[in-house]
Amino acid sequence: MHQLDGRTKVLTVLGVFGLALCFSDPVYLLGVFGGVMGGLTMSQAGANIRKMWMLTVLLFGYSVALWPFFVEGVTPVPVLHGLGVTWEGVRVGLGMGLRLLIMLWGGIWLLSTTTVEELAHASQQLGIPSRAGFVFSLAFRWVGMLLGAGVGVVQAQRSRGLDVSTGGILQRIRKYVPLVIPLIGHALRQTNLLAMSLESKGFHPSATRHFYSTGKLRAQDYTVMSVMLILLGVSLWLRWQGVGTLDMRF
Repeated sequence: MHQLDGRTKVLTVLGVFGLALCFSDPVYLLGVFGGVMGGLTMSQAGANIRKMWMLTVLLFGYSVALWPFFVEGVTPVPVLHGLGVTWEGVRVGLGMGLRLLIMLWGGIWLLSTTTVEELAHASQQLGIPSRAGFVFSLAFRWVGMLLGAGVGVVQAQRSRGLDVSTGGILQRIRKYVPLVIPLIGHALRQTNLLAMSLESKGFHPSATRHFYSTGKLRAQDYTVMSVMLILLGVSLWLRWQGVGTLDMRF
């Protein structure tokens, strides 16, 4: 995955998102989820997944817990039949939870194997307007910068006696309030510096950008995109036939 062209990586991840949207049955989504896990394993991106484990658990848990209360079914769950929870609703919750995990882990897969420069270059080569491509690449660059600034602010406040790791949930939320103000100030200062830097270099958002490294599509890129196109075509045909979908009634 690391050796593929940036365009191939972006289109592959978009194809994975398309596969996730083609199905709602958790049995079929498990196959797509297994493919994403295999790609993450081959890309050695497990460390980034471990950093996001809490968000992963919360997204999946909320989906499984909430969807059964909004979907009608005919087979009640024995313990929760008084609340109107059915096995059909549970299956829908599992399917939606797997969809979220596929998209979340697919995005992590892309960011773990692609640099910001590759994303910017790929967006321009794919015909995305330069303004949108610049904003797209800048957003990913700022995520790491803001996370690093947040860690620095927490350490600075901790050295002044603010312990954010003790107390209940409400107490911890109150302790994080003083951290928001310096973080916002840091973001505004960095934004001003970025604007001045771009102006000093004569940057224009609508101008065509030229890159030092120009990626070329190779045989392995065409192979990966062909396989993804076939999988997406088969999935769309199955969706058209009603295979792998659940009847959701609210």
